[in-house]
Amino acid sequence: MDNEAYNTLINSNSGTDILGQELIRDDLLPSILGNDSHEISYWAGKRLSRTHRLPTYEDLETFFSQFKFGDLKLLKRTNSQINWQLSGEIVANRLSLFEDPDFFLESGFIAQSCQYILDQQAESEVEKINASKGIVLITTYLSKDKPNDGQEASEIFKIVENSDDSIAEPKTK
Repeated sequence: MDNEAYNTLINSNSGTDILGQELIRDDLLPSILGNDSHEISYWAGKRLSRTHRLPTYEDLETFFSQFKFGDLKLLKRTNSQINWQLSGEIVANRLSLFEDPDFFLESGFIAQSCQYILDQQAESEVEKINASKGIVLITTYLSKDKPNDGQEASEIFKIVENSDDSIAEPKTK
């Protein structure tokens, strides 16, 4: 992370919330992992989803917002794929401040989450990055096959919604 990126993040509304995350994700890890950075980030995202199993697309979108991954929106779903848009100030900052921001962690998390939600194999790819608009398009490809990996999380990760009074209330289904 250079001085310009640091100054931008520290002075933005959400920058201080993600300063440490950015230092690790877009500076330290790529330098340590080298050419394997994207692949390892993807599998790390899948691993996080295995331990934070979400039951719905809405919970997936809320998880992304709460954990400062950005604003995730399901754009279109067919039998063979799901199109997602990742945006927001966090994403726009990463796209403008870093040479090669990694969105493979998010992609892996989405793939594994879709696999749980649909009970069919799924893999995701970062399809398009539009730095000028501050968006990343991710496509999840669906197979008719059942998942062949284990269900590590024995219970559902329960998303908590914040009320207007800033008191956390469990989300009811």
